[in-house]
Amino acid sequence: MKLNGTVFVALGMFTAAACGETADPVVEASREAIVGPSTLGGRNEVVMLFARVVLANGSIGTRTCSGGYFAPRVVATAAHCLPDIFSGQLFVYYGDTFDADFALLTEDQNGLVIPAPGQPSSWAKADSFEIHPSYTPDQHFPDIGIVYLDRKLPFDPLPLSRNVVAANRVVTISGWGANSTPTPTTGVGSRVQRTGTSRTLGSPTAADFHPEDPNNGLLVPANRLAQIKLDGNPANANSCFGDSGSPLLITDFGQTYIAGVNYFTGLSCADYSLYTRISSFLPFFDEAYKKGGQEVLKPTFDCVSPNAAGTLTAFFGHDNKNGVAVTVPYGTKNSLARDTLAQRPSRFLPGTHDFTFGVDFASNQTVSWTLSPDNSPTTTVTVNQSSRRCGAAEADQTECALSCRASQRASGCATLPTFEACVGFCLDQIGFIRDSLPNCLTANSAINVCTAAVSPDPANWLCDDFFGAFAVDPCAAQFDALNTCFSQ
Repeated sequence: MKLNGTVFVALGMFTAAACGETADPVVEASREAIVGPSTLGGRNEVVMLFARVVLANGSIGTRTCSGGYFAPRVVATAAHCLPDIFSGQLFVYYGDTFDADFALLTEDQNGLVIPAPGQPSSWAKADSFEIHPSYTPDQHFPDIGIVYLDRKLPFDPLPLSRNVVAANRVVTISGWGANSTPTPTTGVGSRVQRTGTSRTLGSPTAADFHPEDPNNGLLVPANRLAQIKLDGNPANANSCFGDSGSPLLITDFGQTYIAGVNYFTGLSCADYSLYTRISSFLPFFDEAYKKGGQEVLKPTFDCVSPNAAGTLTAFFGHDNKNGVAVTVPYGTKNSLARDTLAQRPSRFLPGTHDFTFGVDFASNQTVSWTLSPDNSPTTTVTVNQSSRRCGAAEADQTECALSCRASQRASGCATLPTFEACVGFCLDQIGFIRDSLPNCLTANSAINVCTAAVSPDPANWLCDDFFGAFAVDPCAAQFDALNTCFSQ
């Protein structure tokens, strides 16, 4: 069978290489749910992945896969469960009644909203995710990925097995996939956890390649050595649609370990299933463990620019090597005295972020930002009028940041996006115009320059909860010029 996932679509269900997808709110990766002898439920650490995804026809569907919680805020899953996620809508569910718990969720302009960390919930949201850098979809190898969560789950993770799993060993399989197959490539009964036992057959061989259901990676000897084949004959449970990413569980001396990650099974979820060996990719998983909150977070300085008030603005960002967002509350661990508008973050998103916020200062003043995260060294960034000025390399960012400096000060707006989000919206517009309407770049820039000089008086601003504040009246001539350019 193809990959173990399920996807649902408005026009019907189609099989994607291992996940299921649909246009309604639920998609499952292709084949992979537990079929055969099994029981409802299972270990808490076997979680469900639920995502909204962009389908091949451009519509929005949903996808269901499974995963194994192996480190605080870190879940292992299949790589094919992670492409085409729509607008950050990737969640982990660890409750017992999916349909009832899903019905309690709300939506806003960004999509599904789950309870915030610290509130009663059976959900977590992905802060970020990654696919193994060597993953090749055509070969389904190595079909492993990581999801980094916005919170710790209310139970301890399972450790990874660091040993090669031998053949003829009884193992436990558990997942959230289908439990029956109306056709060889479709399944029903997913989004319910099931658990069963099976037996390892060692690594697959070239004879396990089936032209009628091709898995091209099995033609590569090195790939086969990094996989485990399970006996899916009727005496054993077997994986099915929606079980992609589920863990292979072994128990040694009373301790249960995750030894593999499910990704493929036979047609009609029969005969066999395949798991990627954890032991073959320990550096990848060890790095993911660290990125659950133990990697380095440090503040960064972008540049200094003159502003419309006649002073200077220093722009800052941050570099978070983790896959999870790191919270550092205001105070001695996150101090910047001149940030009188409280624009610096206290929740630092993963990755490298530039122009996250700006701080005004006079030419005879100094700006110092000290950040001391729990698992990182204390870093202080100090800026003065002699610090690096914004130049041509960051002209777009500077233009947007100065415009956002003004709009973020707009009084009378109850809700505004973050400074970083404001800059991002502005850069997206510049990018769109540069690509599609390059003749309108000057008119668009004129709006940003005009906006940068507008005072915070509420009468100057039109408030939008999603996009922010717009100086529609003070910059009416500039907006008219851009609209005229668009219409030509």
